[in-house]
Amino acid sequence: MQNFFLVLYPFFPLWAWVTLTFLHFPADKLLVFILLPIVIYIIWTLKVRVPAYLGFFMCFTAYHLGSVYYNNLIPTNTNFLSFTLSDFNFLACLLFLVVENTNFDDGFLKRMNRHVLWIVILSLVISVLQTKNPLFFYNAALDEDLIYVGENRISSIYSWVSLNAVGVTFPILISILLNEYETNSRPFPIIVLSGIVVSFLTRARFVMISTIIAFLQLLLVSSIALKKKLFIIGFFVVGVVAIIGAAQLAGYDINETINERILEKGNDMGSAKTRLLSYDIFMMKFPENPYFGVGPKTRDDVVDLLGGEAHLIHVGYLSYLYFYGFFGAMLLFLALVALLWDAWLVGKRYDFWGAFYGFLGFALANFTFVYFNFSEMGIILAVIYMRYYKLNSERLYA
Repeated sequence: MQNFFLVLYPFFPLWAWVTLTFLHFPADKLLVFILLPIVIYIIWTLKVRVPAYLGFFMCFTAYHLGSVYYNNLIPTNTNFLSFTLSDFNFLACLLFLVVENTNFDDGFLKRMNRHVLWIVILSLVISVLQTKNPLFFYNAALDEDLIYVGENRISSIYSWVSLNAVGVTFPILISILLNEYETNSRPFPIIVLSGIVVSFLTRARFVMISTIIAFLQLLLVSSIALKKKLFIIGFFVVGVVAIIGAAQLAGYDINETINERILEKGNDMGSAKTRLLSYDIFMMKFPENPYFGVGPKTRDDVVDLLGGEAHLIHVGYLSYLYFYGFFGAMLLFLALVALLWDAWLVGKRYDFWGAFYGFLGFALANFTFVYFNFSEMGIILAVIYMRYYKLNSERLYA
């Protein structure tokens, strides 16, 4: 199975492009049909390993699907079985089950490190090319009105998965590489350059913040010497100055991105107002269905209260409390907490902090948007690395 993951990840955005372009079929749905017999084989032949985070997440997925069925939210053009097979929570359960019951060896990790590095470099190259031609390698089917492109946002290679994939997956890839490559290694400068440039070109604050959190591990991890930390700070300062200079020479308006997207000078802090409005509406509507929620769809009365500012309560945690109520949302939140705790323990015991800081960025990002998609490539990769480090420790002390 480890060879399966080597082929699949981190090249999934490219596979998604292939399946959509030539097979006209989403890669994630194809992946479900591949994983189902594997999961059945694992359950049938092995003593299945289900960590705490996966137990909570499987319970949430069952609750989510039950809520969809109970509240009659299945789209009219499909049925419950097809809906389930297309659901990203169901896909995440399959992926987690396979990863947690697969053995990964040292050779796998070395090859995976190279693969992640290649895909990060490709992300950088495509992002830079998209500043000149926003539709280059862009999945316009996800953005038919080209609103995303019209805001000059860059999605790199990740639009073939989803428009939010770059914000979840890319910071985790950077977090993993920063842990796997020493500061004096040749790939380290390109990793830092890629992290700064790609995250900035997305023009999305949550992506920038998640990437900054990934970089913070270089300063907060105690195993890195103070001298190295000072070198890293100096390297970042020089790197940012060099990137700004290169951008100006290339004609890219950095000030526009800072003023319009980060400081929101052009829209009167519209994004912040949307979050505050979401909070007010949540406090108004959550008490109506506090325990079991209304199902994973924003009802018309809430849409009307939002007044066109957004199509849903635009804070992930509040949105899920509204959708699933206290009981259902707590299952997901406990899964996230358990995953963070698991990643923290892996960091403390094995000095691999890439997963923890990657998950931390994902957890904080959902205060500003709604995207608890645990099937994202970056999250699955982080879990794979965690699984490897646990297995490696067992091999050392066996």
